[in-house]
Amino acid sequence: MVNPEPEIKKILVPLDFSGNSIMLIKKASKVAKELGAELEIVHVVESLAPYMGFAVPHIPLDSMGKDLYGYAEKKMESFLAENLSDDIPHQAKIITGNDAAAEIIRHAEENNCDLIIIATQGFKGLPKFLFGSVAERVLKQAHCPVMTVKPR
Repeated sequence: MVNPEPEIKKILVPLDFSGNSIMLIKKASKVAKELGAELEIVHVVESLAPYMGFAVPHIPLDSMGKDLYGYAEKKMESFLAENLSDDIPHQAKIITGNDAAAEIIRHAEENNCDLIIIATQGFKGLPKFLFGSVAERVLKQAHCPVMTVKPR
């Protein structure tokens, strides 16, 4: 007996709040609506912990990290209010870590995401830049299917 296609109930959408994020959330919303799925929207704030040992005068990295997290929370709230329809079920989370791709992959696994929709960086003239480094690593290492969306 042939197994039916796996049901997609939760879609992870990593945002970086660049200009491509608006296009990405619109595409992800359309897919979610068509599949009857929920969006799990994340933004990764890269941790400043690896830099704590460096002598950087007049910059308290501890409070700077908290400021970045707070800014990301506000940005996520305003971004979604402007760009995501209220009829799309979703959760939004800010996560921290030293490696954005690893955090996206970990979050997808731990939260039982069935699909990841991520933006690419587009072709920049060199083969290694065909996808952004984060998108490329997520595409290669994620436990679930990954849909890439090319910016216009």
